[in-house]
Amino acid sequence: MISEEDNAPLSLRVTFLPDDSVSMFSISNKPIPTAMQQPQKSSLSRPKRIRRGLAIVSLIAVLLLLADYAFYPWGSALTAPSGDHGENGLWIRYTWYFGQHRDTEITQLASDCQKRGVAYAYFHVRYIGKSGNLRFHYPDEARHLNQVFHKSAPGVKSIAWIFVGNTRAGGAHPDLSDAALRRRMVAEAKLLVTEYGFDGVQWDYEICPDGDTGLLALLEETRADLPEGATISLATALWSPVLTNKMGYGWSEEYFAKLAARTDQLCVMGYDSGFYLPRAYAGLMAEQVRRVCRATVQGNSKCRVLIGVPTYSRGGASHHAPAENLRIALRGVREGYGSLSAEERAVFAGIALFADYTTQVDEWHDYETLWQ
Repeated sequence: MISEEDNAPLSLRVTFLPDDSVSMFSISNKPIPTAMQQPQKSSLSRPKRIRRGLAIVSLIAVLLLLADYAFYPWGSALTAPSGDHGENGLWIRYTWYFGQHRDTEITQLASDCQKRGVAYAYFHVRYIGKSGNLRFHYPDEARHLNQVFHKSAPGVKSIAWIFVGNTRAGGAHPDLSDAALRRRMVAEAKLLVTEYGFDGVQWDYEICPDGDTGLLALLEETRADLPEGATISLATALWSPVLTNKMGYGWSEEYFAKLAARTDQLCVMGYDSGFYLPRAYAGLMAEQVRRVCRATVQGNSKCRVLIGVPTYSRGGASHHAPAENLRIALRGVREGYGSLSAEERAVFAGIALFADYTTQVDEWHDYETLWQ
């Protein structure tokens, strides 16, 4: 009887000596070990393997995002030019318009503006009501503010910053499609310039849809009624891609060009963006510089562009201070400015800080070292 072992294939074993000569050989009927073992089949089904792979990829992506969130921009050199021309802006609290500051404080504010390259001081005069009239009038206090401020800083323009309402907030807000209401608004703007001593006005209409014709009409009528040389500024929404501005968020380049044609200055409110990642927010700010400057060149090459940057920590869900802050904003603005053409750089004025009452000592230091 032949056993299973006898049926096993024979193997030849050859042994070599160090001088490569054959020393001995033998024949064995032990099974020959294979060079490569057949891979074992996975116990996981194909869908399970796919899910496990996706989970691993997702985990890696999350870890990378967390690392980027924690460490950006540390270790990344800031090489782009600053774009500072000494034409920056500063939004200033309503208490100055209300007459709640001493002359020495006004003089100090004016001196600080000059030292920090702030050419436009946006003094908050509060808001326009549903009727189209300014809610608060402080003529004597405003005249005194402007007299002291202009004497202390003759090269800095004082601009009346007028809040016009938020169409998304509901409730009472001005309807700019109403021609009679716009006339009352323009009359208030003219009063602030001719009687109260401001060098111009800044309409802060938050936030109308892309292409809103009522705002265009308001700007045209403001231009027609204000004295020659008065500055007409507009605090604007962010530029955004077509998909998002069709959903009611942000404005298109086409609309920015139309606004530039009707103003002396566009001041983009580069905050409350809803961006929670620092790198993404820096990219957003760079894109504001590129898009709005390009649109301004197309609409009115005499109009100037400022990019508003945040210096406040507390805000709503749309403001995340670890991402949306002065240092990250300045990085984005500089990167955007560095990519502009000569024609586009010519319309770029600088940045505007929001706001005087939230900017801390360390933030002024960042402004002076990273921007000036």
